[in-house]
Amino acid sequence: MTQKNDIPPALLGGLEPLSRRSLLRLAAVSGVALTAGCARVFGRRDAPEALTYVNLTEDEVRVVTQFTRAVLPTSRHGLPDCINEIPTIKNVDIMVGNMDPTQRQLLALGLWVYEYRPMASFKFKRFSKLNEEKAHAYVVAMQEGAFFERGLTTTLKALVTLNYWRDSRTWSALDYWGPVTERWGVRRLGNAPLPQA
Repeated sequence: MTQKNDIPPALLGGLEPLSRRSLLRLAAVSGVALTAGCARVFGRRDAPEALTYVNLTEDEVRVVTQFTRAVLPTSRHGLPDCINEIPTIKNVDIMVGNMDPTQRQLLALGLWVYEYRPMASFKFKRFSKLNEEKAHAYVVAMQEGAFFERGLTTTLKALVTLNYWRDSRTWSALDYWGPVTERWGVRRLGNAPLPQA
């Protein structure tokens, strides 16, 4: 029995060096590239706020936003909203702009780890795509995890909470009414030396 092949021999000649494994690898890489390209072109219309940030990338903005929601449940405690009312992410963006390049690279790596690490635990969902409960559970698990996980979570918590509480609209919740030098009318002396006791 002979089989009739309608594929031109010139086309088959280019496929001979491909093994099954390399063909699967090529298909997987092409699929990822196509998916990422389509997401870049079509999937960004629902996040116009990401375009206003100067120092954070769109992916980093999504991770910091999700982390902020997980760490600062302001609605439960009657505090000003950490995303819409207080510009926490914008404050983080400004702080990131003042970072040393090495610190900036380490922060980018930490945010990347936070974004893609839960894919194994949450059915291929990135951190920024988790619902509020699962995102909070993930942050708690990272806080109680290995040394690297605890350090990364503590660093991100400090970054986010500092940039939330630095806004004067949040001070009343802490019974803090601003610098005492302004309240008491203490005159600023510039760089003058402090009085000796």
